[in-house]
Amino acid sequence: MTGRERLVVAGSLAGGVLLWALVAHRAGPLLLPTPGAVLLALWDERLKLERAALETGIAALGGLAVASVFGVLAAAAAWWSRALRLAVLPYTVLVQIVPIVAIAPMLVVWLGYGRGVALSTAAIASFYPIYSAAQTGLVAPSTDLVDLYRLLGASRLQELLGLRAWAALPALFSGLRTAGGLAVIGAIVGEFIGSNGSPPTLGYTVLFASRSARSEVAFAAILVAGALALAIGAVTGWLERRWIGRWYGA
Repeated sequence: MTGRERLVVAGSLAGGVLLWALVAHRAGPLLLPTPGAVLLALWDERLKLERAALETGIAALGGLAVASVFGVLAAAAAWWSRALRLAVLPYTVLVQIVPIVAIAPMLVVWLGYGRGVALSTAAIASFYPIYSAAQTGLVAPSTDLVDLYRLLGASRLQELLGLRAWAALPALFSGLRTAGGLAVIGAIVGEFIGSNGSPPTLGYTVLFASRSARSEVAFAAILVAGALALAIGAVTGWLERRWIGRWYGA
């Protein structure tokens, strides 16, 4: 990003904050807190927000890990044979179209209150981007490379692990960047329904603060959740550059 582009981004953010302050001044603190009130809440509630961010982060990363394993395995199965592709198709579609909010209450019944619900909703929310990216990446190798592998007598498993899995990495990391933000969203949705506030979570903090007419605390928790999603995306990008950048020019 050039210096001019940074100035454009900074100017856009400054304009957004100014507009926020003007609207908040007219709407009143119950409807929309001022930026200053949110910053003050971030400081005053910092210890609670740190613990909540840690708990939500664990749930989001755990869900992302589960989604990564099952997403890659499902994509590999779909590539392996048409029968397996048809077998996993209903479940991949179901995960994509069923609202998480509709599933979360049943997860509370099955798992009880606690991290398990948030981890499960995070996994559900982040599964499809990983599955779709892995499936796209597995068919990325050129026909010439595939023909060469087969000419050398490689088995189907050797072709999958030695050629297609490596070729799928750029697409997979792209899917992980998208899935990281969705995992945080999924975890917070799960916490809206499946958290009782002990330990504190970002989802419960937003919900409780909203019900208590403490909109500045709710907005502070939302900002922390956004920062958490950005951090996961940044770490994913760093891993991509470190692991495959030298081969793919990332």
